Amino acid sequence: MLLEEIRLKNFRQYYNEQIIKFSKSASRNVTVIHGENGSGKTALLNAFSWCFYGKLDLPNSNLLINEQSLKDAHPNDEVECSVSVKFSDNEKKYILKRRIIARKEQQDKIFYGEPEVQLEYKIGGNSEIIMNPTDEINRILPENLRSYFFFDGERIDNLSKDNGSDEIKNAIKNIMGLEILERSIKHTGDASTRFRSELKNYGDSKTVHLIEEIEQLESQLKEFNTRRELLVKNLDVTKKQMKEIENKLKFIEGSQKLQQEKEQKDYELENIKTELKKINKELQEVVSKNGYLAFSYTSVNNSEVIVKDSESDGFGIPGIRSASLIDDLIQKGKCICGTEIKENSEHYLHLLKVKEYLPPQSLDSAIINFKTGLNIVKDNRKKFYEQLKELKQKEVKLQSAERKIREEINEIKSKLNEKDSEEISSLVTKLEKLEDSYSAINREIGGIDNEIRKLTDELNQKEKEQKKINSIAEKAQLAQRRIEACQTLVQTMEDIYKIREKLVRVQLQERITEVYRQFLRKGFDIRLSEQYELNVYNQNNNKVGMSQGERQITSLAFIGAIVDLAREQYKKEIKGAFEEGGIYPLVMDSPFGALDSDHRERIAKGIHKLSDQVIVIVSTSQWRGEVEGQMKELIGKEYQLNYNDPRLNKEQPYEYTEAVEVM
Repeated sequence: MLLEEIRLKNFRQYYNEQIIKFSKSASRNVTVIHGENGSGKTALLNAFSWCFYGKLDLPNSNLLINEQSLKDAHPNDEVECSVSVKFSDNEKKYILKRRIIARKEQQDKIFYGEPEVQLEYKIGGNSEIIMNPTDEINRILPENLRSYFFFDGERIDNLSKDNGSDEIKNAIKNIMGLEILERSIKHTGDASTRFRSELKNYGDSKTVHLIEEIEQLESQLKEFNTRRELLVKNLDVTKKQMKEIENKLKFIEGSQKLQQEKEQKDYELENIKTELKKINKELQEVVSKNGYLAFSYTSVNNSEVIVKDSESDGFGIPGIRSASLIDDLIQKGKCICGTEIKENSEHYLHLLKVKEYLPPQSLDSAIINFKTGLNIVKDNRKKFYEQLKELKQKEVKLQSAERKIREEINEIKSKLNEKDSEEISSLVTKLEKLEDSYSAINREIGGIDNEIRKLTDELNQKEKEQKKINSIAEKAQLAQRRIEACQTLVQTMEDIYKIREKLVRVQLQERITEVYRQFLRKGFDIRLSEQYELNVYNQNNNKVGMSQGERQITSLAFIGAIVDLAREQYKKEIKGAFEEGGIYPLVMDSPFGALDSDHRERIAKGIHKLSDQVIVIVSTSQWRGEVEGQMKELIGKEYQLNYNDPRLNKEQPYEYTEAVEVM
């Protein structure tokens, strides 16, 4: 998708019709729009959102129509407020227009109509009006991704905050084709449920009873999963509320230092908990792989006694140490005593009987090999216990450090409670209640996870029983085959999803790291966790807190990386089934506001490489200097937002903005 132009007609402070055309040049892919505070930069960004989705994130969002245009209108005149966007996608050219009509009555009363939206596309010489524009718009640029490609400097840093993981996860699913797989898994699972209901109509009583049990288990699983999703959302909200209170405490005189200390301790505690999880995982793996060695002591000792006895007393037939000697005698046809050995003779059969009691190889060699094996087992057992001891020592040490930090955190809380400030005391009390609530929700989630595991195991067992049931009815057999096909398909798609998700995370991790290192001067590492959280670690591998500017850079690295990766997939000559990708523009309002001089220069130097089209809306102070120096040679289009301030211009008592192209 590439933007060609936007037309704003009496939208907010944009008076009459204002047109901004965007650069589509490969070498000069940057469009710069200059505007001072209050001139309509944020309104311009919201114009995209309103046009595409009918959504606004502005104060007084119901006041869409420009005041000057309403003032100029005569009684019974109609005033149109509209935004139209021309864009192209997959060789199709689109014109999307959303408008609202207002009619001016007597005594300056205004009556507003309902918003209307129209989407027209052209391919070749033909054009067509799309009857259901919402579906087509969401196919091209899904609504839940709008804030990633039309974002402002304040919104951008939210991605790297604690509550941003769900947004990141949804963005990745949409752009990287994972959502298609997710929907396919759900729809196929629904089909399997329908076929099972059919089977009830044709199956025998045992089949019907089993299906009812399966349906009941599926219903319980659905309820638990729904409850779990709700709890996870509550957990995120609670975590966000806790963070807000902690931030307030950081800026209140009297609690600032203590809260900063607590925040540092929280980071240390989080790092220790992460290490403890690693240790527990290692312990599980070690015990799972080598736990049998703990029970080998008696067997090894008994084996050593047997070997010792065999070495002193001999084994099998005295004088004959291996079965290979018997084979040699039979082959030669003569015994060591000189007796002739004929097939099926008495001596021949006797030798075969003796052979049954002898080892296939030399007894001495067998004993040596067996002793070597025993020594290996003993050595492995020793290493196993040493490894266990080392891991347990680390675990105990970390647990001790965890207890100490928790005590220090509790001491800081006590000091905060002792502060002679009603505001601090109130915030600390709220924080403690939220922490208790957070722990309770976590415990409930843990209990639900346990129930889900048990129900899943029981469901799997019932489904196996169902597959064993042989039904005579042809329709029942057909329904059963359909169910099994759906189950196989769901399992296959789930396997593909896991592989695809892991691959996407690895690819995205590499790209985010690459972009992040270009943008941030510190030697920090950015990591995307399995829960799609963006975390930053210092040189000591400890998670670090970030300033607003650093959070902004972190979020920008993610957005830029995912746009770049989607573009790379789209341009592949040979693409996989779920590697559609796409071309996405980056429209940024004030992306440099919270950054220092060095970081502004780094961002300005590299941001144009991440997308085929970059649109930057900036104030003069943000543009001048490092940003202009890095981006001026990349500009394909440039505009100035000229704002009429009614406080300064008495002849025009209404605010309005005009977009003027800079030539």
